Amino acid sequence: MEDDLQRPYFVCTRDDLKEKMNKQINDMSEIFCVSNSDVTALLMKLRWNSQLLSERLCQENNKLSTESGFVTDSNQDLSDSDSSCDDVDDKASTPFCSHQFSINYWSKYLEKNKKKYTISCPLQGCPAEVEWDAIENLTVRKKNRYDESVLRSYLEKSKKQIKQCPAQGCSYFIEFPSRINAEEYGLNVVCLCGHTFCWRCSLESHNPVTCNNASGWLSRDLKKLSVSMDDTSCLDRWEACEASMEKARSKLQAFEESNNTTLREGLMLIVQCKQFLKWSCVYEYIHLEHEDSKKDFLRFLQDYASTLVQSFSETLKEEREKALSETTLEEVTCSKGNLYDVTISIGNYFYNFAKALQDGLGVVEVRHYDDFSPCWLCDRCTYANT
Repeated sequence: MEDDLQRPYFVCTRDDLKEKMNKQINDMSEIFCVSNSDVTALLMKLRWNSQLLSERLCQENNKLSTESGFVTDSNQDLSDSDSSCDDVDDKASTPFCSHQFSINYWSKYLEKNKKKYTISCPLQGCPAEVEWDAIENLTVRKKNRYDESVLRSYLEKSKKQIKQCPAQGCSYFIEFPSRINAEEYGLNVVCLCGHTFCWRCSLESHNPVTCNNASGWLSRDLKKLSVSMDDTSCLDRWEACEASMEKARSKLQAFEESNNTTLREGLMLIVQCKQFLKWSCVYEYIHLEHEDSKKDFLRFLQDYASTLVQSFSETLKEEREKALSETTLEEVTCSKGNLYDVTISIGNYFYNFAKALQDGLGVVEVRHYDDFSPCWLCDRCTYANT
C-alpha cells in the first residue's frame, strides 16, 4: 500500500533473474571484448560489481588476470592419483591452465564443491577458475548445476534487493530497485501467489506493528493453537484451505486469460487492507492502553476503513462480471479506468492511515484526565486529582 499504489518492488521468476544476470554478463563482454565465460568468472570474483570490474579492466588488466588465474601455465606438472587411472584421452582442463583431469574426476570434484560460488582448478595452488566453457565438456546435468551455482552467486550479492517469497512452494522472487530502501518500504510485500509478508523478518505482513512485537504476538498465538487444536482438526482445516486455494487459483487463471491486470491489483489491495486492519488492532492493544482519546480516533479510522474495504470488494465483484462479459475494447477500457480511480482512492486512504499510526496518532491531543483512571494528573505538577 504505497503512495498512489505504486509498488516499489517487482515480482520476478527465476528465469527473469537469469535473463537480468545474463544481460549484465553480455553488456560487460561487449564493452571490453572479453568472452562471456571470462566475464562470468570475474563478476563472481568481484561480487557482481560491474563498476569495479570496469575500473580494474581499464587500470590493472594484467594484475586482475593473474589474480583470477587467467594466465596459461604450461610449466606445472599434474600429479593426481585419482585422475591417473582414467583414460588419458578422456580429460579436460580450465581454459587458463594446462592441468588436465579426467571427466570422471571433474564430475566428482564439481559435485563436492557444488555449493561454492566460485570453483578453482583442482590442483592445489592453481588460481584458475572453472568456467562455463570447461563445464560444457562435461554432462548436461553438471552444466545445469554450474549454472545454478552462478545464479546463487548473483542472488547472494543481491540479497539486500532480492528475496524469494517465503510462502511454502512459491518460486517467485521479490526485487527492490537499488534506489529504494527495502527496509523502509518492504513492510507490506504482496507476492503473485497471494502471500503477504514483511521484507525485514519474513513474517506475515504486520504493518503498523514492529517486527519484534509481531514475532512475540505470533509466537503466543502459535502456542495457543498448539494447545487448543488436535491433529484431526488441523487436517480438516488444511483440506478446507486446499479446496479454497484450488478454487481461487482457477479464478486467477481466468483473470490472466482475460488480461484483467487491474482486477488482480484490486484483489491484492484488499488482501493488504484486511491484513493492515488486523494488525492495527494489535497496535491498539500494545501502544494505546492508557490513551482513550487515541483509541477512539483509531477505532473511527478502523470503522471507516472497513466500510471502504467492503464497498471496494462489492465494486470489484461488479467490475469483474462486467470485464468477463463485455466484448468491446471501449467498454473494457472504461471499466478499467473507473476501477483504477477507485483503487487509487482506497490505496491513498490506507497509506495515510499507516502514516498516522507511524506518527503515533500525533494529530490527537491526549489529555491526562481520560477516563482510564479515577484520577487525573495535573499538567504543571505531579499531583493526582480526584
